Amino acid sequence: MKFDDFWNLMVTELAMPKQFATQTKPFSAKYSGGRIMISTSDTLWPIDRSVMRQIWNKALSMHEKMRFIHTNYSHENIRTSSYIISLMKYFIVDEIKME
Repeated sequence: MKFDDFWNLMVTELAMPKQFATQTKPFSAKYSGGRIMISTSDTLWPIDRSVMRQIWNKALSMHEKMRFIHTNYSHENIRTSSYIISLMKYFIVDEIKME
């Protein structure tokens, strides 16, 4: 799957809010105003396409089995990386087919 296909899939699937979870926290995600909006019990986080692309590119540089491990992104200094990884894991069924 290419990044543009992934982004378009999320735009379509998240027209209405959906529930997800990181390793430690539930959240909902919705596409709104060109961004993915993450809602937790106490915070609202916007995720821009460019930030999502940055994590995607980092994932491509890793071995397939390492792509969806949250701690592999701790050095990226992106506060929303755990939400992004959770969304990628949900929407990308086969991480080997990421392009």
